[in-house]
Amino acid sequence: MSSSSATSYSQTSYSKSVRYNNKSKLIWTPVDSVERRSNLSYEEFVREYASVGKPVIITDAMKNWKALTKWNMDFFKSEYGSYEAFVLDYKAETKMWGRTYMSMNIADYIDVITSGTCDKLLYLSEFHVGDHPELWEDCKDPIYFNDWYRKIPLEIFKKYINDTYDIQIGQKNTSVGLHCDHRHDNAWVAVISGQKQVVLLSPDQEKYLYEGQVDCFNPDLQKFPLYANAKPVECILNKGEMLYIPPDWWHHLKNLENTIGLAINTMNEWSYDLVRQGFLERNPIKGHLFPLIVKFPFLGRVLLTVGLL
Repeated sequence: MSSSSATSYSQTSYSKSVRYNNKSKLIWTPVDSVERRSNLSYEEFVREYASVGKPVIITDAMKNWKALTKWNMDFFKSEYGSYEAFVLDYKAETKMWGRTYMSMNIADYIDVITSGTCDKLLYLSEFHVGDHPELWEDCKDPIYFNDWYRKIPLEIFKKYINDTYDIQIGQKNTSVGLHCDHRHDNAWVAVISGQKQVVLLSPDQEKYLYEGQVDCFNPDLQKFPLYANAKPVECILNKGEMLYIPPDWWHHLKNLENTIGLAINTMNEWSYDLVRQGFLERNPIKGHLFPLIVKFPFLGRVLLTVGLL
């Protein structure tokens, strides 16, 4: 039997459809709060959330993950300490996607953020699981994923879409900022340790968001007055919980303490048309080849070998 809480949905909540670039349909359901569910079957997830574009927190999707007991600061320091990663510096006076990056090895980074004396706000947000396949064993796909990206040959996956599974090791009070995932796929956020505060905004709120320059946790309404019309939905994501973010929902996440998380993007029947449209817009030739590669992975290897990918 599925359990549910935080169900204070407005009586006027409804499903709405729009045309994405007049080609692919985007469906979402406005919400006033985010439900927390456990023992959720795949059929229930599809019917109540994925098919209507509605976010949900699943509290037990990760209960069998080795990562919950294995992935901690000491683990990454000892096993991947020499790995060089790009780290964001949030003290720099830069815009949302123009922030300052620095290169640090993971051991040094962990020492800095756990020392308690760091005068900067640092965030390691792009440690690709695809570069370290052994880590797949620690985070088995929940039944809800049905991830078609995983059908794509690994060498193509790593070249074009390697960021679909990113380990994020974040210092307290850091954030990846307000954004909408550019491939229009399904987004998942899993908390391995720590806690995150999340702000979600449905696709129709984009006109109030100034291309993601707004700080949802401390909005400057003099600089961004239209944000006063937005309808943000907030929730807290705890250790062992996973948040489903439907395609084209804007989201802003903040680490409430030093946190290890996993940012996951998946593609399946609920996002495939939108993802394909995005590939077509960026590169028409590769966009037309994309469905063939998903359906016939061996063809992708051939195209990569002869230089067409």
